[in-house]
Amino acid sequence: MSDKKKSPASKRAVIGGRTRKLDSVPPKTKTISEVDLSKVVDSPRTSDNQQKATNPDLLRKTLIAILITSLVFAIGIQVGESRNSSSVDEAIRSVVESSAKEIDRDVLERAAIEGVLKASGDEWANYFPREALEIFEAQSSNSFTGIGIYLSKSRGGVIRISSIQEGSPAAKSDLAIGDELLEVNGTQVTGASLASTVALIRADIGDRVDLLVARAEKKILATIKAGKVQAKSVELTQVTSSVALLEIASFISGTAIEVSRVLQSANYASGVIIDLRNNSGGLLQEAVDVAELFIGNGIIVSYKVNESEKVFRATNSNPIKVPVVVIINRNTASSAEILAGAFQDRNRGVVIGERSYGKGSVQELISLDDGSKLELTVALFLTPSGRIIEEVGITPDLAVTPGEIGLKSLQVLGGLASFISKE
Repeated sequence: MSDKKKSPASKRAVIGGRTRKLDSVPPKTKTISEVDLSKVVDSPRTSDNQQKATNPDLLRKTLIAILITSLVFAIGIQVGESRNSSSVDEAIRSVVESSAKEIDRDVLERAAIEGVLKASGDEWANYFPREALEIFEAQSSNSFTGIGIYLSKSRGGVIRISSIQEGSPAAKSDLAIGDELLEVNGTQVTGASLASTVALIRADIGDRVDLLVARAEKKILATIKAGKVQAKSVELTQVTSSVALLEIASFISGTAIEVSRVLQSANYASGVIIDLRNNSGGLLQEAVDVAELFIGNGIIVSYKVNESEKVFRATNSNPIKVPVVVIINRNTASSAEILAGAFQDRNRGVVIGERSYGKGSVQELISLDDGSKLELTVALFLTPSGRIIEEVGITPDLAVTPGEIGLKSLQVLGGLASFISKE
């Protein structure tokens, strides 16, 4: 690694795992100057003239010895660095030092890390620079600065708009859920990581953001002025006098509390319809907490890492007991699939709609020395019955087309209510 700047590396290094450590230190030996000096001092026959003649020689020999020692030490360090330096470090250093134009080393290191993640075959792996981490943490809270869109990345590397926050700047634009994102402010994002794309979209209040998207055979350029986005992940509608429609757009901090709050002011004696369409997921614990409102006891989801099993259970002594219908579609993913799978496996609700996306893997964050992080897949989620969601998705109990979903939801609720009353 160049002395100019260290690349981000952790104890579990991805690139440049070089430590400046000498394998051995040569034992200290007497220099020629030290031996000669002792002879001059100890010799009783040395005259003053001889001492005067000898002193310049001693000085010269001492300086030569110091230079030789320094040179050997420097060569030792260089050899040690060369042995520990990786070819990636060497390539980056060569490009930076030999290029005819100025090149930002950070850009090369970031590209190298993302290349390693892509080559690993982990389709959900991500590299988060510090600035991107700040954005992701902000979007998991109740308010953030931006344009109000949520992105998802397909297995083929395509980045799409998975959700648009109601009332946000993006909601007033020509953007639509499902649009493929091609460029951000003129920079192509095809094949880019999700973290890199989010960092490009980041904007302060009043800043202009240009997004080029593809929809069917058309390309659309949307110019949006960033503003303060008040995240709203839950919306409740009273569809009949005794049926409540609960739309959950994403699982952000406080989603479960908001679900509980809106239900307190609703009349849902005949049932609740939970709409998870286009919900790309979010915070796992929030999804588990929503499930616990309706499921009293039992496993919600589990996974195993290095033979250590992690189990999320419901422990609610007073759950909501009315009939439940859960609506999903092809864009329902991750934590939303976990919620749908829990209702299905525990026979707590009927799942209708389309087969879900199939994103059911566990990612963990590994911190690097410079504050950035790697997100790596470490396990697969399992539904209460032990089903895998990854690449499979949740198959609905009843397949329903988008045009019939409203009517079918009410029909299924009516059938569940009738069945419960007979019991």
